[in-house]
Amino acid sequence: MLSTGLLFWFDRQISPRAWVPTAPVDPNLPIRGRYITLNMVVPFIPTRTDVPTIDLVGSWQHVQLRVEADRLQAMQKVRAGFSNHGGVIQLNEGSLVVNPGPELAFFIPPDVKDPSIRPDGSTLWVEVTLPGLGAPRPIQLGVEKDGQIEPLALR
Repeated sequence: MLSTGLLFWFDRQISPRAWVPTAPVDPNLPIRGRYITLNMVVPFIPTRTDVPTIDLVGSWQHVQLRVEADRLQAMQKVRAGFSNHGGVIQLNEGSLVVNPGPELAFFIPPDVKDPSIRPDGSTLWVEVTLPGLGAPRPIQLGVEKDGQIEPLALR
């Protein structure tokens, strides 16, 4: 257990970090504790010019995750690689997005209101680390205000 904690701490220190918008999911984990489950909604950057953008909607694509200006992006990859992810391309408010991986489980204290329920209609963001291998790991939650992500105080 200690070695896993040290690995996560080490990854957090050396891996790139990025903010990504999320969509809440009804949780289905058979574990105790209080948590929210989130899907990442990552902007998709097509790299192939021979396929019209609209034809990508609904298709499965391999992507390479990268950080650009403190935000997570998913670049289209022609072939699967060692550290690639994949997902179905969707259209979200006129932009192509992809959920490139497993759902994120974010544990919250028992006395905190569920932050995934946004009464003002704002989008919940999650800051993740991108380890060399594996899925992004959540660090903290935030809400966008005036173009900046403001971390939520959940402790």
